[in-house]
Parts: sequence; C-alpha cells; structure tokens
Amino acid sequence: MKESSIQQLAASLKREHCHQVVILTDSNVDSLYPDYFSSLESLGIEVLDKIVVAAGEESKNLNQVEEICARLLELGCDKSVCLLNFGGGMVSDLGGLSAAVFKRGVRYVNCPTTLISMVDAAIGGKTGVNLLHTKNVIGLICQPFMVMEPDADLLNTLPYQDLLSGFGEMIKYALIGVPTLFDELCSLESLGASSIKKSWIEVCAEFKRSVVSVDPNDTAYRHILNFGHTVGHAIEGARAIIGQPVPHGVAVAEGMLYEALLSRVFGSLSEVSLRRIQRLVLQHFEVKPMSDDMVDLVLELMERDKKNRDGDINFTMLKDIGVAQPDCCLDVQTCRRFFELAFREGFKS
Repeated sequence: MKESSIQQLAASLKREHCHQVVILTDSNVDSLYPDYFSSLESLGIEVLDKIVVAAGEESKNLNQVEEICARLLELGCDKSVCLLNFGGGMVSDLGGLSAAVFKRGVRYVNCPTTLISMVDAAIGGKTGVNLLHTKNVIGLICQPFMVMEPDADLLNTLPYQDLLSGFGEMIKYALIGVPTLFDELCSLESLGASSIKKSWIEVCAEFKRSVVSVDPNDTAYRHILNFGHTVGHAIEGARAIIGQPVPHGVAVAEGMLYEALLSRVFGSLSEVSLRRIQRLVLQHFEVKPMSDDMVDLVLELMERDKKNRDGDINFTMLKDIGVAQPDCCLDVQTCRRFFELAFREGFKS
C-alpha cells in the first residue's frame, strides 16, 4: 500500500506540473522511517531537502514557521514546490501553516503517521501554531493539495500514549455523528495497534471530510468537531505549563467527559447516554480530580479559547450519542461554578 500511495502522489504532482518537493518531518518519525519516500526520485519527483524539527508540541511556534520558510527560501523554492508533511498532527499543523504563508501559499500534502492524524488532524485544512500555551491561536484554514492514504503499518511503531490519543478522537467522532462506531468501540477490550480496524479509521476520516465539505471555512456546522476541545485544549495547555504534558487526544478524552456532563446538566443528554459515554472513556482513560491550582489554570485557559463569543465560553454539546449541537455558549460565571466543582471531583471508573 505504501508504494502505491507514493505512486499516486507522484502522478498527482506531475499532473499539476510540480516536480519538486521538500519533506517536513519530526525527529521521531525521521529516526524510524528515514527512507520512506526514497522511491519518489525514480518516479520523477525531485526531493530538494528534508527539514527535520524536534518532536513534540513545543515545535508548534512562529519561530519554527520562520525557520521552515527561511529554508525554503534558501533552497530557491518557487510557487511550484510542494511541502510534504510526513508526521502526526504537529507536523501537519506546522507544515500547513508554513506552506500557506510562504510566498502567500504553496501546495502541501499531508502524509499521516499517527492514528490521530489519520482520523482527524491531516484532514480539513486547519493549520496553526500555539502561543502562550494556547492551542492553535495563530493559524489559517488552507486545504492540502491531497492527503495520502493512511499506512496502517506505521501504527506498529506508535507509542501507546499516542495510540490512545488517536483513540480519543475516534470516540469523539462516534459521539458527534457515528453512533454505530460507538457501539463497536464499546466492544473493544484492550487497545493496541492490531486492534484498530481499518474500517474505523476510514469511517472517521470520511465523516470529517463530509463535515468539512459542508462548512470548509469553519463558520457553523463544522463546529460540531469541537466536542471535548474547549475543556480538552485547556487541560492540554495547563499540563504543558506544569511540566506534565499529555497527548492532544488524551486531553480531549478528558474534555469529553466533562463536556458530556455539561450536556447532561445544561442540555438534553440523557442519564443513560451519559453513563454509557463515561463507561467507554473511563475504560481506557484515567481522569483524576484536579488540585485547586490546576482548576484555576484550566479555567483561565478556557476563558482564552479561540472559539469563545462575546465574552461567553463556547461548547459543542451532545443531544444524544451521535447527535451534536454546536455553539452552546455559557457565561463565564456559570462555567466557573460548574467546572470548579466538576474538576475537583474528577471521575472514577
């Protein structure tokens, strides 16, 4: 499958009269797969360079964007070059933004290497970097030239925490629009690379593509994809600040528990559905009570979230498993009262 995907990539680039690429990857992926695209040259695509950034969320910053653009400039790249983002969500976010701003836009291709990028991050054209521990607060929507077909073999070298991160996003897709997937995920006894079905990856990716096709610029309907992310992004940022970073999808899974509870208290989610959600998430994720300092930090970051409107905090809530309601805004004081209690209690499996 790998070689057929690379052949398809080469053919697509040549149809667009693009014969040169620059590969962007991270240090972890490069150490595991240094020659992944070695066959491109024989297919008529010149690899001008490989840019390797440090693995981890810390690389998602404006300084790194500047360094990538500077290297493209040093290489003499013009508008016909294509940036090939070979990695997980950090690489596609960083590379997508770099491609979008270099010479006001060059083509880029996402080649996902992690579960979370296969089902979510590589699709949809959202690019961005972090600022002051706030997720993706600087970014653009710029669609990739193409997303390569996922190579499931890459999951075999994925650390368990990163596999768990992708599984968290899979649960999100089940909850916001694919209830049959939720039933299948509930039947999973233990998580491993071999237990992730290709059909699960495909249904998540197809659902996201369908949502993006309706609302490519993220103005309304696409906001359903934010379920779990208002709280999840804040938890992710807070953990980074205190030196205990967690993968994105793990933070989102924790966020989904709190936002499902919010949907029960302030929305129409039934008690039965809430309990089903809690059982699935807590089977795989540990969600401990937060200290008072952590509660304050998470709330502060939630109040900075880029999705907020008119001073209110913006959530996507669940009406039921598989039915999401975007843009449910609550005032800051109401949110503080609710989450101060919820965060201090946490969840028990």
